[in-house]
Amino acid sequence: MIERIKEIIADTLGIDIERITDDLAAGDIEEWDSVGNLTIISTIEEELEVDIPIEDLYELNNVKAIVEEIIKLKNE
Repeated sequence: MIERIKEIIADTLGIDIERITDDLAAGDIEEWDSVGNLTIISTIEEELEVDIPIEDLYELNNVKAIVEEIIKLKNE
């Protein structure tokens, strides 16, 4: 699951997966701006069939937070 999330992030941003680390955050690289962040979230929702609550979106601005949220939602 973690690797799949990282693949989605890399594919969405158009970067190599090797650049995706747990501490990578929006704004750390040029490709991950606010539009990129929304695209990542919507792609993850679609591909992993999860619904991320709107109130949680603001906090999902780094790889670790995204992974933790998706794992939480998948385990509910």
